[in-house]
Amino acid sequence: MKVPPGTGLLFVGSGLYWVLSGPLIGWFSVLNPAQIHLSQMGLTLVLITGIACLVVGLWIIPTDLQEIHKLFSRNDGWMFTIPIALVVADIYLTLIGLSAGNWELNPFVASAVQIGPWAVVPFLISYIALSEGLALEMLSVGKWLFGVIRPSRFMPFAITCGAASFGPLSNTALLVFPREGPAGYFAGTVVGVVALSVGIYAHFRKAELRKSSTSLS
Repeated sequence: MKVPPGTGLLFVGSGLYWVLSGPLIGWFSVLNPAQIHLSQMGLTLVLITGIACLVVGLWIIPTDLQEIHKLFSRNDGWMFTIPIALVVADIYLTLIGLSAGNWELNPFVASAVQIGPWAVVPFLISYIALSEGLALEMLSVGKWLFGVIRPSRFMPFAITCGAASFGPLSNTALLVFPREGPAGYFAGTVVGVVALSVGIYAHFRKAELRKSSTSLS
């Protein structure tokens, strides 16, 4: 049975997240026992789940690495680094926002930042693996839906990148326009999400049409 590209990265990313979540849940429950509490058996289960995901992911990840190498070797290979760039931007802007006194909605992200680098670095690696794994999955979905020739096969990838930009764009809006209301933040972020999705798809469509014209001539 052939494993779709991206599955290994998704398993590794989720495994790292679960392994990291165990101590974060314990640390967060000590600080905020009224909001979250998990027994020792629950924490152990979380850890076992994370280790199992890591083992499976590392076993099948060579397929993903080969696929990533092929994508990065394209003339426009830099386009496939967009999910990674969005992750780095999101984490960086979140750190700036927290230092400026903004509230992080995800308690685990806030806890990781407060604990220090030992928690932030694995969280960043997990986030990158999940994002790039999902990107590979969406490329496979595009080929399955539209075939391997039509430019439309890049549409799921473009939409996913646009959706992934919601975090960094909303963080940017919050930092640049701190007095703007929620409606303004949301509207501006949605416009940015749509613009990025359309821009990525337009790039691939133009590149594929150019390649087709070259082949015909």
